[in-house]
Amino acid sequence: AAKEERSTWRGAARGAPGGARGGKAPHNCNPIKSKEEAKKTSPEPENEEGPVNEKSVGPRIGLAKVLSLSDGNNVEERKTLYDEVIELDSGLHDAYIELGELYRGTMEAVDVYCKFPFSEELTFDDAYIFGEMVQIMMKLEEYDDPRLEKSLIGYGTVMGWNCLDTYVSKLENAFKTAVLKNVLLCCQQEIS
Repeated sequence: AAKEERSTWRGAARGAPGGARGGKAPHNCNPIKSKEEAKKTSPEPENEEGPVNEKSVGPRIGLAKVLSLSDGNNVEERKTLYDEVIELDSGLHDAYIELGELYRGTMEAVDVYCKFPFSEELTFDDAYIFGEMVQIMMKLEEYDDPRLEKSLIGYGTVMGWNCLDTYVSKLENAFKTAVLKNVLLCCQQEIS
């Protein structure tokens, strides 16, 4: 009798007819036959307006970076996105740096970099922005621009006087000793 119970149990587990498990279940699904019928049976979306997400920094800066990888015909859209990021978070270095890159080598880039709100305690990210401004103004020979002195001071304060060697020699050759004296004085005060 035990042998019969075991075989019945095995048969039921394997889907034998009349067993507790297995076998074919009744199928009540009615598949849709064509796309036209699917369109007729699906409900039409309602034209309701839902709540709009607030503007946020991450998606905008991400989109601008992705757009930079595409064909390059979207410079104005990228500028708009970086401007929006700056409005949302004025202390984000990346937005100013990336926007300045769009104006590469022009005084417009310096204008963008100058809008950054530098704090009292300067960081290496601040030094990067100062360095970009110095590089552009020195290349364009904008020695009388007052932003040059401020940028040299900021760059030299973070990176040290030695990083200014090439700029110092150019300014000496252009007889801009007053600027150099102010820069040296400020850099030495910050170091001491």
